[in-house]
Amino acid sequence: MRKLPFTSPRARDRAKEYFVLLTLGFTIAVVFGAITALTAPQRSLGIFESIGRSIAGKIDTQDRFHTFLLIYFNNLGVATSAYALGVLFGIVPWLIVMVNGFILGLVVALVISQGLLSPVQALLAIIPHGIFEIPAILLSATAGILLYRGTLKKEGLDLVYSSLRLYALSAGLLLLAAFIEAFVTPRVAGL
Repeated sequence: MRKLPFTSPRARDRAKEYFVLLTLGFTIAVVFGAITALTAPQRSLGIFESIGRSIAGKIDTQDRFHTFLLIYFNNLGVATSAYALGVLFGIVPWLIVMVNGFILGLVVALVISQGLLSPVQALLAIIPHGIFEIPAILLSATAGILLYRGTLKKEGLDLVYSSLRLYALSAGLLLLAAFIEAFVTPRVAGL
């Protein structure tokens, strides 16, 4: 029986390459977000308040399980968009990664510079779940680019199979991240 090419060396190399490039893009976007928050605090505060309004009323601090589900399905929607819309020439995964990086940098720099959270609190509000959530989004974006390369660029089914595996891994990591964000992060960060 022939083994399916789920992890060909070529697919692994491509995945590593795109993951590193996306991580670099994410990091650059975080820096630009932080610079924006520090150089244009009023505009950044407007963005921050807009984000706050979009999630206000959705998160119930008393019902952590509901919050967990809300966080998971929101993040899974982002990951699914990065994956499935990767077929649009691999552009959407990049946009999702860059926008998320920019917002993270902007929000962290803003809450620290405005004195809303101490630097330690800000890190504690991100790190526990972020160590799973950020790589998961990067993995789903990597999977989206592999999906594009494997289908529209016709570079091989091994890339498509690998993209499916990466997307599934991303979904699992997001489940863990959502659990931590709902149940652990608020206690650790004192929120």
